[in-house]
Amino acid sequence: MQITISDARIDFDQMTAAQGDDVRRLTRQTAGILRALVEADGQIVSKDDLISQVWDGRIITDATLSTAVKEARKAVGDTGNEQRIIETVHGVGFRLSVGVARSPAKPAQVAKEPVILVLPFRSLSAADEDKQIADGFSEEVTANLTRFRNLRVLSHLTAHHIQASGMDQSEIAGSYDVDFVVEGSLRRSPQRLRVTVQVTDVSTGEIALMEQFDRPGKIQDMFDIQDEIGLLTAGRVASQHGDLGTRIRQRALGGQAQTWDVYAAVAQFYEFYRTYDPRLHLELRDRLPTLLEADPKASDGWAAYALLLLEEKRYHLNERSDVDAPQLALAAARRCVECDPQSGFARMALALCQFHTGDLSGFRETSRIALNLNSGHADILAEIGHCHAFLGEFDRAIPLLDQAIDLSPIHPGWYHYAHAWRLALGDFWQAALLEIEKVPMPGFPWYHAHQVWFHAELGNLDAAEEARLALLNILPNFEADIPNEMVFNYFTGPLVQKAFDGWKKAGLVVSLPLQMKDLPRPQED
Repeated sequence: MQITISDARIDFDQMTAAQGDDVRRLTRQTAGILRALVEADGQIVSKDDLISQVWDGRIITDATLSTAVKEARKAVGDTGNEQRIIETVHGVGFRLSVGVARSPAKPAQVAKEPVILVLPFRSLSAADEDKQIADGFSEEVTANLTRFRNLRVLSHLTAHHIQASGMDQSEIAGSYDVDFVVEGSLRRSPQRLRVTVQVTDVSTGEIALMEQFDRPGKIQDMFDIQDEIGLLTAGRVASQHGDLGTRIRQRALGGQAQTWDVYAAVAQFYEFYRTYDPRLHLELRDRLPTLLEADPKASDGWAAYALLLLEEKRYHLNERSDVDAPQLALAAARRCVECDPQSGFARMALALCQFHTGDLSGFRETSRIALNLNSGHADILAEIGHCHAFLGEFDRAIPLLDQAIDLSPIHPGWYHYAHAWRLALGDFWQAALLEIEKVPMPGFPWYHAHQVWFHAELGNLDAAEEARLALLNILPNFEADIPNEMVFNYFTGPLVQKAFDGWKKAGLVVSLPLQMKDLPRPQED
C-alpha cells in the first residue's frame, strides 16, 4: 500500500518514507504505527490498541512507545512540539490530524537479471599462442560467472560476434540489454604473466572494478593459471560485498525471484549479512514470508529467509521462545533448493541448516554439492569453512576461508573468526586479536565476545571490560545462554575451554556446557 501524508510518501510494501529526494527505511514499529493511524481514518487510536497491533500485545514501557511515536512523526516530517500531523490526545492516544491520499495499487514490478558480457581478452603481443591463451582466460571467466544464479551471462560465441561487429558500449546495451562489460588484456614474457581485468558499468560508462594479476609465465602452467584467474575474476565480479556488488544489486535479481519486492528484500538481506543489524533482521524476517507467498519460486528469497531464521538461534537475534527457528529454517532451505537445485547458495543454506539441526552427514554431502556448483562464491566458501572450523577441522576450514577472502577482498569481519580460533589454540593472543579486528563489526555480539576473550588473555583488563559491557548491552543473557550455544555449534572441547577461561578472567560468570563431552563427533570421509 502506498499513501501520502502531508508531503511524505509512505510505501508500506517497500517499508520506506520519502520527502523529496530523501528516502529513509521504516522500522517495523514505525510502519505499524503509521498503518494503524491511517486505518483509523482520523479517529483516535488508543495506546492499548497501538500496543496490540504493533507489538502483538507484548508489555512495553511508556518510554518505548514514546520513542516509537517520535520516529513515526519524524518519518512524516512532524515533531512532538508541532504535532501538525500526528496529534497526541492526552490520556487517550493518538490520531492523524491531516488527510491521507491513497495511491492506486501498482502491478508487481518484475525485476531484471543483470546481463554481463565478457568480451574476448586481448593479447598485447603478436604471438599466436598468446592470443589463444587470452581467449582461454575469457572462456574461464564466462564459465565461472554462469555459476552465479543471480546473473545472466552472454555466451562466449555471442561475445566474439559482438567484438567482431565493432559495436560501442551504448550499441551493445541497446542490442543485448547489457548492464556490465568485462574486458581483459594479457601481457606475457618468458618469466612473467600479467592479466588486467576491468568491469564497466554501461549505464554510466564508469569503471566499476579494476584488477591486475601477476603470475609466473611458464607455458606449461598456463591451464592452471587460467583456472585460478578465471575463478578469482568471476568471484570478484559477482561478489555481493563492495561497490560492484552494490551496483549489481541496484538492477539485479537475487536468485530466481520474479518480483521487485523480493529482489529488494534479498538486497537488504546482504546488507544485514555484512552488519548483523538486529533491526534489519527483524524487519526482513517478518516481511519475507508475505513476499514469498506472492513469489513462491524465489530461490534466493527462501535462502535469505532460511538464514535469517537460523541467525535467530545462532546469534540470539530477535529470538522467540515459542518458535523452533532451526526447523523452520530447514524447511525454508529445502524449499529454496526445490526452486533452484543448481544454485550453490541455496545448497549452502541447506547445508548450514542441516549442520545446526544435527545432521552432520547431510551437511557434508550438501556442502560438497554447493562447492561443486559454485566454488567461486565467497560466502559459500566462508560459511562452509566455518562449520568445519566449529568441528575442529582446520585443515579443511582455513583453505576455504583463505580462498573466500581472496575472492572477495571486501568482506564481513566474520570471515576471519576461524583464523582467530586457530591462533587462540596456539596461545597467539595478540595475533588472534589483530585477526578479528581486521574488519571490525561493532554491534555484532560475537565480535565483542572475542574482544573480551583476547584482551583478557593479554592482560588488557580495561579493554576487556569495555568489550564486556558492549557484549552484555547487546546480549544481556550471554552468560546463561553461551553453554547451549557452544553445543548448538558443535564447538570443539579445547577451544571452548580456552574461551571460557578468558571470559572468566574478564569477569563473566560462565560455566562449561555439561553436554560438551557428549557432542557427536565428525567422521572423516
